[in-house]
Amino acid sequence: MRRKESSLKEVLKLALPASACARVYSVDLVEKRWAQVVGNELARRAEPEALSQGVLTVRVTDPVWGKMIHRLQGRIVPALNRAIGTNLVRRINFTKRSRLLHPPPVAPLPPAESEPLVPPARITEAAESIADPELRELVVRSAAHYLKAREQRRRK
Repeated sequence: MRRKESSLKEVLKLALPASACARVYSVDLVEKRWAQVVGNELARRAEPEALSQGVLTVRVTDPVWGKMIHRLQGRIVPALNRAIGTNLVRRINFTKRSRLLHPPPVAPLPPAESEPLVPPARITEAAESIADPELRELVVRSAAHYLKAREQRRRK
């Protein structure tokens, strides 16, 4: 007699009481896939806080990020469910906190250049409308790197 192979999900459903199964499919499962689904930049500003009856509550550092998640939940929810392997999340709510409990690691900055990179005034002025100081700095630095690289290509 050949034994039918069962998935871990099926085995857990048979072996564990219903209350324990509910804990298996908890916010911890969502947390493990969050950065993979939403990307590192958004994961640095938002993290799963609670999961109840298909509603995922996400802790955000600024309500603007929560509104972005809310607008993108039509894409985030299916991608998250695919990543965790079950239709666990139906919709997303958010709550604002001054800082996250488990921020993902930040990639190291590239080594400092010999010449200081000074962005043009027009770039700095244009970036003033970006409220998040960290994001503003990244935009200004990226624009300065782009302009420097473009200038170097023109010289060649």
